[in-house]
Amino acid sequence: MTQPSQSPAKDRILPLSCSVLLLVGGAVLMSANGNVSQVETLHRFWVSSAIMGSGFVLSWRLQSLPTVWFWGVAIATRLLLLPMAPGDDVWRYLWEGLIQTHGFSPYSLAPNAPELAFLRTDWWSLINFPEVSAIYPPLTQFGFRLLATLSPNLYLFKLAFILPDLLVCWLLSRRFGNAPSALYAWNPMIIYAFAGGAHYDSWFILPLVVAWLGAEGKDSSPRPLSWLWSALWIGVSMAVKWVSLPLMAFLMGRSLRQRKFGQMIGAGLAGLLPMVLFALPFCSLKNCPLIPTESVFVAYGRSAEFLPHFLALVWPPSLKANWIFGVPLALYVLWLGWQTRRFQQFAEAYWFGLLLLTPIVHFWYFTWMVPFTVPSQNWGARWVSLSAFVYFVLPSRVPDWRLTEWERLFLWLPFVAGWLWSAWQMTRDQPQEARSELDTCL
Repeated sequence: MTQPSQSPAKDRILPLSCSVLLLVGGAVLMSANGNVSQVETLHRFWVSSAIMGSGFVLSWRLQSLPTVWFWGVAIATRLLLLPMAPGDDVWRYLWEGLIQTHGFSPYSLAPNAPELAFLRTDWWSLINFPEVSAIYPPLTQFGFRLLATLSPNLYLFKLAFILPDLLVCWLLSRRFGNAPSALYAWNPMIIYAFAGGAHYDSWFILPLVVAWLGAEGKDSSPRPLSWLWSALWIGVSMAVKWVSLPLMAFLMGRSLRQRKFGQMIGAGLAGLLPMVLFALPFCSLKNCPLIPTESVFVAYGRSAEFLPHFLALVWPPSLKANWIFGVPLALYVLWLGWQTRRFQQFAEAYWFGLLLLTPIVHFWYFTWMVPFTVPSQNWGARWVSLSAFVYFVLPSRVPDWRLTEWERLFLWLPFVAGWLWSAWQMTRDQPQEARSELDTCL
Protein backbone atom coordinates (compact mmCIF):
# COMPACT_ATOMS: atom_id res chain seq x y z
CA MET A 1 0.00 0.00 0.00
CA THR A 2 1.50 3.34 -1.04
CA GLN A 3 1.72 6.22 1.37
CA PRO A 4 -0.31 9.29 0.46
CA SER A 5 1.84 12.15 -0.80
CA GLN A 6 2.21 15.23 1.31
CA SER A 7 -0.16 18.09 0.60
CA PRO A 8 1.21 21.24 -1.05
CA ALA A 9 0.54 23.10 2.19
CA LYS A 10 2.85 20.77 4.13
CA ASP A 11 5.50 20.96 1.42
CA ARG A 12 5.72 24.73 1.72
CA ILE A 13 5.50 25.08 5.49
CA LEU A 14 9.22 24.57 6.15
CA PRO A 15 10.60 27.11 3.62
CA LEU A 16 7.83 29.54 4.56
CA SER A 17 8.52 29.23 8.30
CA CYS A 18 12.28 29.56 7.84
CA SER A 19 11.88 32.52 5.51
CA VAL A 20 9.60 34.33 7.96
CA LEU A 21 11.86 33.66 10.95
CA LEU A 22 14.99 34.80 9.13
CA LEU A 23 13.42 37.96 7.76
CA VAL A 24 11.85 39.01 11.05
CA GLY A 25 14.81 37.89 13.16
CA GLY A 26 17.24 39.67 10.86
CA ALA A 27 15.15 42.85 11.10
CA VAL A 28 15.29 42.68 14.91
CA LEU A 29 19.10 42.48 14.78
CA MET A 30 19.42 45.15 12.10
CA SER A 31 17.29 47.64 14.02
CA ALA A 32 20.02 48.20 16.63
CA ASN A 33 22.83 48.58 14.08
CA GLY A 34 22.05 51.57 11.91
CA ASN A 35 25.19 53.65 12.46
CA VAL A 36 27.19 52.02 9.68
CA SER A 37 29.92 54.68 9.81
CA GLN A 38 31.35 52.72 12.76
CA VAL A 39 33.17 49.59 11.60
CA GLU A 40 31.97 47.40 14.48
CA THR A 41 28.37 48.38 13.86
CA LEU A 42 28.82 47.90 10.12
CA HIS A 43 29.87 44.29 10.63
CA ARG A 44 26.78 43.59 12.75
CA PHE A 45 24.68 45.37 10.14
CA TRP A 46 26.08 43.06 7.46
CA VAL A 47 25.37 39.99 9.57
CA SER A 48 21.76 41.03 10.07
CA SER A 49 21.35 41.87 6.37
CA ALA A 50 22.75 38.44 5.51
CA ILE A 51 20.18 36.83 7.81
CA MET A 52 17.37 38.80 6.18
CA GLY A 53 18.84 37.99 2.78
CA SER A 54 18.76 34.27 3.56
CA GLY A 55 15.07 34.53 4.38
CA PHE A 56 14.53 36.46 1.18
CA VAL A 57 16.27 33.77 -0.89
CA LEU A 58 14.13 31.06 0.72
CA SER A 59 11.01 32.98 -0.31
CA TRP A 60 11.97 32.43 -3.96
CA ARG A 61 10.92 28.78 -3.57
CA LEU A 62 7.38 29.65 -2.58
CA GLN A 63 4.81 28.96 -5.29
CA SER A 64 2.04 30.51 -3.20
CA LEU A 65 2.00 32.77 -0.20
CA PRO A 66 -0.95 33.21 2.17
CA THR A 67 -2.07 36.81 2.50
CA VAL A 68 -1.69 36.84 6.27
CA TRP A 69 1.99 35.90 5.97
CA PHE A 70 2.62 38.23 3.05
CA TRP A 71 1.35 41.25 4.95
CA GLY A 72 2.54 40.10 8.35
CA VAL A 73 6.17 40.00 7.25
CA ALA A 74 5.92 43.09 5.03
CA ILE A 75 4.53 45.22 7.87
CA ALA A 76 6.45 43.69 10.78
CA THR A 77 9.89 44.06 9.20
CA ARG A 78 9.25 47.68 8.33
CA LEU A 79 7.96 48.56 11.78
CA LEU A 80 10.92 46.82 13.39
CA LEU A 81 13.28 49.12 11.47
CA LEU A 82 11.34 52.26 12.35
CA PRO A 83 13.52 53.08 15.43
CA MET A 84 16.73 52.32 13.50
CA ALA A 85 19.35 55.05 13.06
CA PRO A 86 18.73 56.42 9.54
CA GLY A 87 20.99 57.42 6.69
CA ASP A 88 22.21 61.00 6.68
CA ASP A 89 19.95 62.21 3.84
CA VAL A 90 16.90 62.42 6.08
CA TRP A 91 18.37 65.28 8.11
CA ARG A 92 18.39 67.39 4.95
CA TYR A 93 14.76 66.40 4.34
CA LEU A 94 13.82 67.63 7.80
CA TRP A 95 15.87 70.81 7.44
CA GLU A 96 14.48 71.76 4.03
CA GLY A 97 10.96 71.18 5.29
CA LEU A 98 11.63 73.19 8.43
CA ILE A 99 13.03 76.29 6.72
CA GLN A 100 10.08 76.36 4.32
CA THR A 101 7.71 76.68 7.27
CA HIS A 102 9.61 79.89 8.10
CA GLY A 103 9.30 81.29 4.58
CA PHE A 104 12.75 80.39 3.21
CA SER A 105 13.43 78.59 -0.08
CA PRO A 106 15.80 75.60 0.10
CA TYR A 107 16.80 76.31 -3.50
CA SER A 108 18.04 79.80 -2.63
CA LEU A 109 19.83 79.14 0.66
CA ALA A 110 22.17 76.29 1.55
CA PRO A 111 21.90 74.83 5.09
CA ASN A 112 25.02 76.74 6.24
CA ALA A 113 23.65 80.11 5.09
CA PRO A 114 24.05 82.74 7.86
CA GLU A 115 20.44 83.81 7.36
CA LEU A 116 19.33 80.38 8.61
CA ALA A 117 21.62 80.14 11.64
CA PHE A 118 18.80 80.92 14.08
CA LEU A 119 16.90 77.81 12.89
CA ARG A 120 19.69 75.32 13.57
CA THR A 121 18.55 72.32 15.58
CA ASP A 122 20.31 69.65 17.62
CA TRP A 123 20.60 67.51 14.47
CA TRP A 124 21.71 70.32 12.14
CA SER A 125 25.35 69.11 12.17
CA LEU A 126 24.22 65.78 10.67
CA ILE A 127 23.12 67.41 7.38
CA ASN A 128 25.28 66.31 4.45
CA PHE A 129 26.77 68.82 2.00
CA PRO A 130 25.66 71.84 4.10
CA GLU A 131 27.24 74.19 1.56
CA VAL A 132 24.93 73.02 -1.27
CA SER A 133 21.35 74.20 -1.78
CA ALA A 134 18.48 71.79 -2.45
CA ILE A 135 18.68 69.23 -5.27
CA TYR A 136 15.26 67.62 -4.74
CA PRO A 137 12.43 68.56 -7.14
CA PRO A 138 9.55 70.86 -6.13
CA LEU A 139 6.88 68.28 -5.28
CA THR A 140 9.36 66.60 -2.96
CA GLN A 141 9.95 69.93 -1.26
CA PHE A 142 6.20 70.35 -0.87
CA GLY A 143 6.10 66.96 0.85
CA PHE A 144 8.92 67.94 3.18
CA ARG A 145 7.17 71.18 4.02
CA LEU A 146 3.86 69.46 4.69
CA LEU A 147 5.49 66.98 7.07
CA ALA A 148 7.53 69.67 8.82
CA THR A 149 4.37 71.72 9.30
CA LEU A 150 3.00 68.81 11.30
CA SER A 151 6.33 68.21 13.01
CA PRO A 152 9.99 68.05 11.86
CA ASN A 153 10.18 64.62 13.43
CA LEU A 154 12.29 61.70 12.15
CA TYR A 155 9.63 59.06 12.83
CA LEU A 156 6.90 61.04 11.11
CA PHE A 157 9.10 61.27 8.01
CA LYS A 158 9.86 57.55 8.18
CA LEU A 159 6.19 56.67 8.38
CA ALA A 160 5.57 58.95 5.39
CA PHE A 161 8.06 56.86 3.39
CA ILE A 162 6.77 53.50 4.62
CA LEU A 163 3.14 54.15 3.69
CA PRO A 164 3.68 54.56 -0.09
CA ASP A 165 6.10 51.63 0.06
CA LEU A 166 3.30 49.44 1.45
CA LEU A 167 0.91 50.80 -1.17
CA VAL A 168 3.33 49.55 -3.84
CA CYS A 169 3.22 46.12 -2.13
CA TRP A 170 -0.57 46.20 -2.32
CA LEU A 171 -0.70 47.21 -5.98
CA LEU A 172 1.79 44.53 -6.99
CA SER A 173 0.08 41.80 -4.98
CA ARG A 174 -3.29 42.67 -6.51
CA ARG A 175 -1.92 42.39 -10.04
CA PHE A 176 0.67 39.61 -9.77
CA GLY A 177 -0.17 37.72 -6.58
CA ASN A 178 1.54 37.47 -3.21
CA ALA A 179 4.39 35.08 -4.02
CA PRO A 180 5.78 36.99 -7.03
CA SER A 181 5.28 40.31 -5.23
CA ALA A 182 7.45 39.14 -2.34
CA LEU A 183 10.36 40.07 -4.60
CA TYR A 184 9.46 43.63 -3.58
CA ALA A 185 7.56 43.29 -0.31
CA TRP A 186 10.03 40.91 1.41
CA ASN A 187 13.15 42.40 -0.14
CA PRO A 188 15.68 43.41 2.55
CA MET A 189 17.04 46.15 0.28
CA ILE A 190 13.58 47.68 -0.04
CA ILE A 191 12.77 47.23 3.65
CA TYR A 192 15.96 48.91 4.81
CA ALA A 193 15.97 51.72 2.22
CA PHE A 194 12.62 53.21 3.28
CA ALA A 195 11.94 52.02 6.82
CA GLY A 196 15.51 51.87 8.13
CA GLY A 197 17.49 54.29 6.01
CA ALA A 198 14.57 56.76 5.64
CA HIS A 199 15.04 57.55 1.96
CA TYR A 200 12.13 59.24 0.26
CA ASP A 201 12.35 57.30 -3.04
CA SER A 202 9.11 55.42 -2.33
CA TRP A 203 7.39 58.74 -3.11
CA PHE A 204 8.41 58.55 -6.75
CA ILE A 205 8.20 54.75 -7.14
CA LEU A 206 4.51 54.69 -6.17
CA PRO A 207 3.24 57.03 -8.91
CA LEU A 208 5.34 55.16 -11.49
CA VAL A 209 3.76 51.86 -10.48
CA VAL A 210 0.31 53.48 -10.61
CA ALA A 211 1.12 54.80 -14.11
CA TRP A 212 2.33 51.39 -15.27
CA LEU A 213 -0.54 49.33 -13.90
CA GLY A 214 -3.05 51.91 -15.08
CA ALA A 215 -1.61 51.88 -18.59
CA GLU A 216 -1.44 48.11 -19.06
CA GLY A 217 -4.06 45.52 -18.22
CA LYS A 218 -3.35 42.10 -16.73
CA ASP A 219 -2.49 40.79 -20.19
CA SER A 220 -0.05 43.71 -20.63
CA SER A 221 -2.21 45.17 -23.41
CA PRO A 222 -2.64 48.98 -23.45
CA ARG A 223 -5.90 50.24 -21.95
CA PRO A 224 -8.12 52.70 -23.83
CA LEU A 225 -7.59 56.32 -22.80
CA SER A 226 -4.98 55.22 -20.27
CA TRP A 227 -2.33 57.52 -21.72
CA LEU A 228 -3.64 60.60 -19.91
CA TRP A 229 -3.78 58.80 -16.56
CA SER A 230 -0.26 57.44 -17.01
CA ALA A 231 1.14 60.76 -18.19
CA LEU A 232 -0.24 62.56 -15.15
CA TRP A 233 1.19 60.02 -12.72
CA ILE A 234 4.57 59.97 -14.46
CA GLY A 235 4.47 63.76 -14.16
CA VAL A 236 3.92 63.40 -10.41
CA SER A 237 6.91 61.07 -10.27
CA MET A 238 9.04 63.52 -12.28
CA ALA A 239 8.11 66.29 -9.84
CA VAL A 240 9.43 64.07 -7.06
CA LYS A 241 12.59 62.79 -8.79
CA TRP A 242 14.03 63.87 -12.14
CA VAL A 243 15.05 60.39 -13.33
CA SER A 244 11.47 59.55 -14.32
CA LEU A 245 11.73 61.86 -17.35
CA PRO A 246 12.65 59.11 -19.90
CA LEU A 247 9.50 57.22 -18.94
CA MET A 248 7.48 60.23 -20.03
CA ALA A 249 9.49 60.30 -23.26
CA PHE A 250 8.57 56.64 -23.83
CA LEU A 251 4.89 57.38 -23.39
CA MET A 252 5.04 60.26 -25.85
CA GLY A 253 7.14 58.22 -28.28
CA ARG A 254 4.58 55.43 -28.25
CA SER A 255 1.89 57.92 -29.27
CA LEU A 256 4.17 59.26 -32.00
CA ARG A 257 4.70 55.76 -33.43
CA GLN A 258 0.93 55.35 -33.53
CA ARG A 259 0.69 58.74 -35.29
CA LYS A 260 -1.52 60.07 -32.52
CA PHE A 261 -0.01 63.54 -32.47
CA GLY A 262 -2.71 65.11 -30.33
CA GLN A 263 -2.31 62.33 -27.77
CA MET A 264 1.46 62.84 -27.76
CA ILE A 265 1.10 66.57 -27.08
CA GLY A 266 -1.59 65.96 -24.47
CA ALA A 267 0.60 63.42 -22.67
CA GLY A 268 3.50 65.84 -22.63
CA LEU A 269 1.40 68.66 -21.21
CA ALA A 270 -0.17 66.39 -18.59
CA GLY A 271 3.29 65.17 -17.58
CA LEU A 272 4.66 68.68 -17.21
CA LEU A 273 1.68 69.95 -15.21
CA PRO A 274 2.73 68.68 -11.73
CA MET A 275 6.28 69.97 -12.19
CA VAL A 276 5.13 73.41 -13.31
CA LEU A 277 2.51 73.79 -10.60
CA PHE A 278 4.83 72.88 -7.77
CA ALA A 279 7.79 74.81 -9.19
CA LEU A 280 5.86 78.10 -9.31
CA PRO A 281 6.44 79.00 -5.62
CA PHE A 282 10.21 78.66 -6.11
CA CYS A 283 10.62 80.33 -9.52
CA SER A 284 10.27 83.72 -11.14
CA LEU A 285 10.48 84.95 -14.73
CA LYS A 286 14.18 85.69 -14.23
CA ASN A 287 15.30 82.84 -12.02
CA CYS A 288 14.36 79.20 -11.38
CA PRO A 289 17.16 77.65 -9.29
CA LEU A 290 15.86 74.08 -9.08
CA ILE A 291 19.21 72.37 -9.75
CA PRO A 292 22.48 73.55 -8.13
CA THR A 293 24.61 73.06 -11.26
CA GLU A 294 27.55 74.77 -9.57
CA SER A 295 27.72 71.97 -6.99
CA VAL A 296 30.83 69.79 -7.11
CA PHE A 297 28.61 66.82 -6.24
CA VAL A 298 26.36 67.42 -9.24
CA ALA A 299 29.23 68.30 -11.61
CA TYR A 300 31.61 65.43 -10.91
CA GLY A 301 30.69 63.56 -7.75
CA ARG A 302 31.22 59.79 -7.78
CA SER A 303 29.73 57.00 -5.71
CA ALA A 304 29.94 53.20 -6.25
CA GLU A 305 29.69 53.67 -10.02
CA PHE A 306 30.26 50.84 -12.51
CA LEU A 307 30.98 51.74 -16.16
CA PRO A 308 32.17 55.30 -15.38
CA HIS A 309 34.77 53.82 -13.04
CA PHE A 310 36.28 51.64 -15.75
CA LEU A 311 36.18 54.48 -18.27
CA ALA A 312 38.16 56.64 -15.83
CA LEU A 313 40.89 53.98 -15.69
CA VAL A 314 41.62 54.52 -19.39
CA TRP A 315 40.48 58.15 -19.67
CA PRO A 316 41.06 60.07 -16.40
CA PRO A 317 39.55 63.38 -17.67
CA SER A 318 36.11 61.71 -17.51
CA LEU A 319 36.32 62.10 -13.72
CA LYS A 320 35.72 65.83 -14.13
CA ALA A 321 32.73 65.67 -16.48
CA ASN A 322 29.69 63.76 -15.29
CA TRP A 323 27.55 65.25 -18.06
CA ILE A 324 29.25 63.10 -20.70
CA PHE A 325 27.41 60.02 -19.45
CA GLY A 326 24.15 61.64 -20.41
CA VAL A 327 25.09 61.14 -24.08
CA PRO A 328 25.23 57.31 -24.09
CA LEU A 329 22.22 57.24 -21.79
CA ALA A 330 20.20 59.38 -24.21
CA LEU A 331 21.19 57.13 -27.13
CA TYR A 332 20.29 54.06 -25.11
CA VAL A 333 16.89 55.53 -24.20
CA LEU A 334 16.19 56.35 -27.85
CA TRP A 335 17.12 52.83 -28.94
CA LEU A 336 15.07 51.34 -26.13
CA GLY A 337 12.05 53.46 -26.98
CA TRP A 338 12.23 52.26 -30.57
CA GLN A 339 12.58 48.59 -29.59
CA THR A 340 10.02 48.28 -26.80
CA ARG A 341 6.25 48.49 -26.90
CA ARG A 342 5.26 48.01 -23.27
CA PHE A 343 5.77 50.34 -20.31
CA GLN A 344 7.04 47.55 -18.07
CA GLN A 345 9.59 46.44 -20.66
CA PHE A 346 10.91 49.94 -21.08
CA ALA A 347 11.06 50.71 -17.35
CA GLU A 348 12.82 47.46 -16.46
CA ALA A 349 15.45 47.95 -19.14
CA TYR A 350 15.80 51.70 -18.56
CA TRP A 351 16.73 51.28 -14.90
CA PHE A 352 19.30 48.66 -15.86
CA GLY A 353 21.00 51.00 -18.33
CA LEU A 354 20.76 54.03 -16.06
CA LEU A 355 22.37 52.26 -13.13
CA LEU A 356 25.24 50.98 -15.26
CA LEU A 357 25.93 54.40 -16.78
CA THR A 358 25.36 56.88 -13.97
CA PRO A 359 28.51 58.11 -12.19
CA ILE A 360 26.61 58.48 -8.91
CA VAL A 361 25.04 55.35 -7.46
CA HIS A 362 23.69 54.92 -3.96
CA PHE A 363 22.29 51.79 -2.35
CA TRP A 364 18.68 52.93 -2.57
CA TYR A 365 18.94 53.60 -6.32
CA PHE A 366 18.63 49.87 -6.92
CA THR A 367 15.15 49.95 -5.38
CA TRP A 368 13.86 51.91 -8.38
CA MET A 369 13.79 48.90 -10.69
CA VAL A 370 12.46 46.22 -8.33
CA PRO A 371 8.69 46.74 -8.86
CA PHE A 372 9.13 46.45 -12.62
CA THR A 373 10.98 43.13 -12.30
CA VAL A 374 8.14 41.42 -10.42
CA PRO A 375 6.56 40.05 -13.63
CA SER A 376 9.88 38.69 -14.92
CA GLN A 377 11.41 37.81 -11.50
CA ASN A 378 14.66 39.06 -13.00
CA TRP A 379 17.74 37.43 -11.49
CA GLY A 380 19.73 40.64 -11.65
CA ALA A 381 17.20 42.35 -9.40
CA ARG A 382 17.23 39.35 -7.06
CA TRP A 383 20.98 39.17 -6.65
CA VAL A 384 21.66 42.89 -6.37
CA SER A 385 19.11 43.01 -3.55
CA LEU A 386 21.76 41.09 -1.62
CA SER A 387 25.05 42.34 -3.08
CA ALA A 388 24.08 46.03 -2.85
CA PHE A 389 24.76 45.93 0.90
CA VAL A 390 28.47 46.10 0.03
CA TYR A 391 27.80 49.81 -0.55
CA PHE A 392 27.73 50.47 3.20
CA VAL A 393 31.46 50.05 3.54
CA LEU A 394 31.69 53.60 2.16
CA PRO A 395 30.33 55.61 5.13
CA SER A 396 33.00 54.03 7.35
CA ARG A 397 35.74 55.46 5.07
CA VAL A 398 34.68 59.10 4.92
CA PRO A 399 36.16 61.25 3.40
CA ASP A 400 37.59 58.54 1.08
CA TRP A 401 34.32 57.57 -0.64
CA ARG A 402 35.69 54.79 -2.87
CA LEU A 403 35.18 51.06 -3.23
CA THR A 404 38.09 48.73 -3.75
CA GLU A 405 38.14 46.81 -7.04
CA TRP A 406 36.98 43.61 -5.35
CA GLU A 407 34.17 45.38 -3.50
CA ARG A 408 33.01 47.01 -6.73
CA LEU A 409 32.95 43.68 -8.55
CA PHE A 410 31.19 41.94 -5.67
CA LEU A 411 28.49 44.60 -5.72
CA TRP A 412 27.98 44.79 -9.49
CA LEU A 413 28.74 41.39 -11.01
CA PRO A 414 25.72 39.62 -9.45
CA PHE A 415 23.51 42.35 -10.90
CA VAL A 416 24.96 42.20 -14.41
CA ALA A 417 25.37 38.41 -14.50
CA GLY A 418 21.85 37.87 -13.18
CA TRP A 419 20.39 40.21 -15.75
CA LEU A 420 22.23 38.46 -18.59
CA TRP A 421 21.13 35.09 -17.24
CA SER A 422 17.51 36.19 -17.35
CA ALA A 423 18.01 37.41 -20.91
CA TRP A 424 19.48 34.06 -21.91
CA GLN A 425 16.61 32.19 -20.24
CA MET A 426 14.14 34.24 -22.22
CA THR A 427 15.80 33.46 -25.53
CA ARG A 428 15.91 29.76 -24.60
CA ASP A 429 12.30 29.54 -23.45
CA GLN A 430 10.82 31.71 -26.19
CA PRO A 431 13.02 31.22 -29.27
CA GLN A 432 10.33 32.38 -31.69
CA GLU A 433 9.83 35.66 -29.83
CA ALA A 434 13.41 36.20 -28.76
CA ARG A 435 14.11 39.12 -31.06
CA SER A 436 11.09 41.13 -29.98
CA GLU A 437 11.16 40.18 -26.32
CA LEU A 438 14.89 40.24 -25.55
CA ASP A 439 14.57 43.93 -24.76
CA THR A 440 12.68 42.99 -21.60
CA CYS A 441 16.01 42.14 -20.01
CA LEU A 442 18.60 44.03 -22.07
